[in-house]
Amino acid sequence: MKRLFPLAVLCAMTIGAIPMSVQAAPATPSSTSAKYVCLIVLDAGRPDYITNHLSQMPTMKAFLQNARWYNNAWVGDLMSITPPGHAVIGTGSLPKDDGGIVNWDWGVHRTGTISPTMQALQSYQNGWAFKLIKDSGTPTLAGVIHTKYPTGLVIAGSGAHFHAAGPMGGPDANWIFSYDRINGNWAPYSLSPGHPVPPSLLTDPSLRTPLPSSNGSTVPLVYDPVKLGTQDSLVVNFAIKSLQQYRPRGILINLPEVDTIGHWSQKWKKDEGTLYRSFDHDFARLLNAYKAAGIYHQTMFVITADHGMIQSKHRVLDREAVVNQIKSTLGNKGTILTNGGGTGGPTMTSIWLRNQANNGPMAKAIWAKHYDNVSAIFYLDHSNGQYQYRMTGCEQCSPQLVAAYRYLLSTEAGPTGEDIAVLLREGARNSGLPAMLGRHGGADWGSQHITLIVGGPGIQPGISQAPARLADIAPTIEREMGITPDARDGVVLADAFQQPSSADVAKQSSMNAVFSPMVTALSQRATSDLRLEAQGKLPNFIPGDEIIIHWKRRWAVTIAGAAVLIGTAIALAWAVMEVRRQGTGLEWTA
Repeated sequence: MKRLFPLAVLCAMTIGAIPMSVQAAPATPSSTSAKYVCLIVLDAGRPDYITNHLSQMPTMKAFLQNARWYNNAWVGDLMSITPPGHAVIGTGSLPKDDGGIVNWDWGVHRTGTISPTMQALQSYQNGWAFKLIKDSGTPTLAGVIHTKYPTGLVIAGSGAHFHAAGPMGGPDANWIFSYDRINGNWAPYSLSPGHPVPPSLLTDPSLRTPLPSSNGSTVPLVYDPVKLGTQDSLVVNFAIKSLQQYRPRGILINLPEVDTIGHWSQKWKKDEGTLYRSFDHDFARLLNAYKAAGIYHQTMFVITADHGMIQSKHRVLDREAVVNQIKSTLGNKGTILTNGGGTGGPTMTSIWLRNQANNGPMAKAIWAKHYDNVSAIFYLDHSNGQYQYRMTGCEQCSPQLVAAYRYLLSTEAGPTGEDIAVLLREGARNSGLPAMLGRHGGADWGSQHITLIVGGPGIQPGISQAPARLADIAPTIEREMGITPDARDGVVLADAFQQPSSADVAKQSSMNAVFSPMVTALSQRATSDLRLEAQGKLPNFIPGDEIIIHWKRRWAVTIAGAAVLIGTAIALAWAVMEVRRQGTGLEWTA
């Protein structure tokens, strides 16, 4: 993926020179600390979605003049999908420390069964997902804000993505809302048990809309049941009404439609533009609501994403062959789960085996097959009470890329982590659901690279090259709100502040030294892989049930088919002529 030079040029023109280093200041809270936070997650919001349309986003363009843009922001953990990402955002802890939320679901070795899934509404309404986070003992952003403001509200919400709002709000949000089909309307409902959303909001007619017969896009109606952009706008409406009536200290919202069109739209670029122009309008309304409430200059605004997105039409891993290889070696019951969350096929393959003693040998056997589009294979080793991932092999990998892979897998190294991790090359995906063009989930740069923008009192405007992670968002918000950060794994992004503390500067400098080479390696690998793909130099496997095939093969099949049809027509014409010739002068007799 290309770095965001267009935005860098724009900001350099509009805000002047950007400081390349941060000066430390005493660790006393700034008088310009925020008292409120508004965090917006553009689900699957790639940075270039903004740069592609910035000229059509006047509100965002103006906001960026006083905001900090993290050019190299990345997920910084695995898997890069919605529930794990939002749990990390809401806690500042990596998956291994936030209850083990590494996927939609995972294999449970103690019972040999699959865990409850983060994709099921029941897992939130019965409290299981919230208990998972609470029992881990990890602090939550909502809980930490409550320590400073015991009577202050922290709310979380989304449209269709209850599996985003739930992990982000966690067990300590005052209420969590989501949307669904209710009595012929797209309407809000309360997600968190014991923390009901006020009825006045749930029944407000301005926060719902009748279900139409078409959403006006190529996205199947089952995935976006209202007109494109409406779902996200209703979430913003809900946030504005909540602000007007209850003035929460924290508003944490997920806007799901960017992810939906990334996965399903057949007109990705067109729909992307529609959504980002709509978001800019909604963002303006939200900022105006904070101004009308008199707290705009006391509020920190964070715009981010939970993961990136690729579109992979051509290159896939033959996941079925991998599964069949495991079955032929370990038997039909040797595997608990492959991938999880259905057959969508993310940009890595996660495998949970029933017997973890097979992890190493099976990973080596899979690597020996050298399947198309595999970048690296790791396996989980659990010995002496420690979990760690060991590498079986890495295809043409630099030491920095290996280090990036090792780090990303270490973020889920625990009881719920997959036993075998098959990491894919850039632009590749697992086979399955060929109509779903967009994918994410792995260690590839397309899945890892995210938007991260922060603005508010005391924020240092400009472009930062720091490799900021999702885990760093919560402690940075806490520092901005004058709260001592309480996150297990994240660090304060000191360069976001005009007057950072010496301790924060030192911690971020150490983080930058470790993670910057990793981010560079992932980005360089992406650039190289995509160039090789364009040159037709990467191997490619096409499963028999795939609808979308490589353009070269599509032309080959088309030409071969045309040749067969022409040949058949010629042969048929000859046969007819021959029958007529041989039948000339003959008479039928009874």
